[in-house]
Amino acid sequence: MEKLSNEQFLQAVSFLKTKARPLEKALFEFEFEDGSRERVLDELHAYQNEDGGFGNGLEPDFRCKASSALATTIGVQHLIRIGADESEPMVQKAIQYALNTFDEEKMGWEIVPREVETAPRAIWWNYGGDWPWGNPSAEMTGLLFHYKGLVPEDFLEKLTAHAVSYINEDATNDFHEVQCLVKLMKELPVEEADKISARVREIAHHSVTTDPGKWNDYCLPPLQVVSSTASILYEDFKEIIPTNIKHLSSNQAEDGSWKPTWSWGRYEDVWETAKQEWSGVLTLDNLKVLRAFD
Repeated sequence: MEKLSNEQFLQAVSFLKTKARPLEKALFEFEFEDGSRERVLDELHAYQNEDGGFGNGLEPDFRCKASSALATTIGVQHLIRIGADESEPMVQKAIQYALNTFDEEKMGWEIVPREVETAPRAIWWNYGGDWPWGNPSAEMTGLLFHYKGLVPEDFLEKLTAHAVSYINEDATNDFHEVQCLVKLMKELPVEEADKISARVREIAHHSVTTDPGKWNDYCLPPLQVVSSTASILYEDFKEIIPTNIKHLSSNQAEDGSWKPTWSWGRYEDVWETAKQEWSGVLTLDNLKVLRAFD
């Protein structure tokens, strides 16, 4: 299987340490260099609001300060990455935010708040968009399972029943949604995950782009849902994984980073900042995936 050369790795490290956000730098050092968990918490704290949710540009494509369900799922995923447990105040506040902002009528969460329209953002980030339920409600459901000691048991049971019903009957082939469904399955008890496994696999086969000629476009390559050989969908896409790894290795930029395959289409000066931030996020994520596949 294709490997990233030592020189390429060192170039990526240099980019992360000199040009990425302090958060991604701290996460890299934690995951690759036995860095401080407390430093990650310090950097992540800057993105958490008083209401417990995350905002403040944690998701680089929208810059509003207000908390959102989407940014909160990202923040909580980072907390899981560093092994934060239910005693961590940042976790407690984030889970309480999720519980406080749950929409009973929609049986889920609105992806972004009205305040999204008050700040620079990508052209697709507008309030009240027609987003499928699973993005981010499926992922949020999984995160609540991860920290289920902080969640009322009856609420989690009702939410899980809704998720299983939705996925088997109404889930779309939207590739953003299937990423959330995969994250949900990772956190669900086996008996619940088994109820949706076949449907998630079916959606993945419709949503994942296996044509290498399209991987430079905005799409869902296999490695974005198969992050290791232990991934739920590994057996489904294992034949194409070596080709995707080769493509990933060969598309590293000269500065050592990986660049986003999209652009905002407006706020061009702010987009340059967001693009740099995304480069740090993508570079860290890609190094993790390449390490997982040796």
